Amino acid sequence: MKKMNILITTFSFPSFQDNVFDGKFIFSEALSYAENGAQVRVITPHYCGAQEVERIHGRVMVYRFRYFSPKSLQALKVPGVPLYGRKSVLSIIQIPFLCLFFSLTILKHAAWADIIHAQWTPAALLALPAKWLFGTKIVVTARGSDLRLLPVWINRFIHYQVDAAIDCFGPQPRNVDYKKRFSARFITLPLIVHNDATGSVPDDIRAVVGGQREAFIILYVGRFDQGKVHHDRLPVMELIHASRILKQRDMRFHVLYIGGGDPSISRELGELIDAYGLHEYVTLLGVRTNVADYIRYCHLGVGGIALNAVSQEFAVNGKAQILVEGRVNEGTPWRHDVNALFIKPGDPEDMAQKLQWSIENRERLEQIGRNAKEEMGKYMVDSHAGGALYLRAFQQVIEGF
Repeated sequence: MKKMNILITTFSFPSFQDNVFDGKFIFSEALSYAENGAQVRVITPHYCGAQEVERIHGRVMVYRFRYFSPKSLQALKVPGVPLYGRKSVLSIIQIPFLCLFFSLTILKHAAWADIIHAQWTPAALLALPAKWLFGTKIVVTARGSDLRLLPVWINRFIHYQVDAAIDCFGPQPRNVDYKKRFSARFITLPLIVHNDATGSVPDDIRAVVGGQREAFIILYVGRFDQGKVHHDRLPVMELIHASRILKQRDMRFHVLYIGGGDPSISRELGELIDAYGLHEYVTLLGVRTNVADYIRYCHLGVGGIALNAVSQEFAVNGKAQILVEGRVNEGTPWRHDVNALFIKPGDPEDMAQKLQWSIENRERLEQIGRNAKEEMGKYMVDSHAGGALYLRAFQQVIEGF
C-alpha cells in the first residue's frame, strides 16, 4: 500500500509555538497518522499572531488560512473560544468569508489528498465541493456541538454525502442516538489518546504543595465554555463552592484549574476565590502544555464528560475522576464507586462530601483509578496502534469497500 496523503479539515488545532491547545485531540489523531507513515496536512482558520504555515512533525503540516483583510481584523477565530461563542457584529459578518475561504483552501489541497478527514460536520460540508470536483473521499467525525448547532436536515444531508462517518464514542446514549438519527456508513474505531507526559513534576505544583506529596491535589481540566456549564452541567463553579465547604472542615487539599476560554467564567472564578478567601486552596493556572504531567501528579480529576478528551486523559493515566449524574453520562461504562465518582448536578454540598471521602480514602480512590484505566482501555488506544487502525479503515474507504 502506498503512503497515504490525509487532509484534516478542522476549526480548531493547537499551535505549540504559541501555547494554544484548542483541538489537542485532533493533534493526537494527526500525529497517529504520521507515526504510521502517512503524510498529513491540516487546514484550519488563522488567528491573530499565528503562523500561517507550521510544521509540527516531520510528516504533519498545518495551513492556517486567512479569511478577512486586513488579518488584524479577523474576529471569528480566537484561541480558547469556540466559533459559535463569538457573538460580535464583526465576527458574524465574517462567517460567510470564513466558509468561502475554508472551502477554497480545501480545494487547493484536495488533488494532493487521498482522503479528507473532516472534524465536525460543518467542516465536512465545506469539503463537499472537493469531493464533487476531484472525487476525493471524505470521512467525518461529528463531535456533538455540531449536531446541536446545525439544523437536523443539514446534518442529514452531510451524512448522506460523505463516504463514511467515524463512530468512536463508544456505548453512550448520545452516540447511540446519533447513529439512529443519521444515515451513513459508520466505521467503528477506538478513541486515540496521545500521552505526552514528560515524567517531571511541574514547578507550579511544587510551589503549591511545598514539596509535600501528602497534599491532596484536585485537578480541573477543560475549556471554560458556557455551553459545557449549562448543557453538560460541568461543575466549574460548584468546585469552588465545595472548596469553601472543605476549608470550613479543615481538610488538607488544593484545587488546580487548567483551562481557558470564556473570560466571564475566569472572572467569576476569580471573584469567588477572592470572596471565599481560597487563595491558599485554589489556583487558576490557565492553559498548560504538559497537561499529562499535572494529571499524573494529581489525585482526583474533574472536567470529564462521558468519553470526551478530558475523561480519556484521566483514565489513561489511571486517575479517578468526578462525573456528573445525568443523561450525558448515563449508559456509559462509568460506574459510581467502581471506576468513577458521581455527584448530583448543581449541588456543592454533595460534591464536597465526595471530595472529602476521596481525601480520607486514598487507597480506595487509587483502585477506582486503576479500574477506570482497565475499563476505558476497551475504547481507547495509544497513538501508534490507533493510527494503524484508522489508516486501514481509510484505505477501505478509498478503495470503496
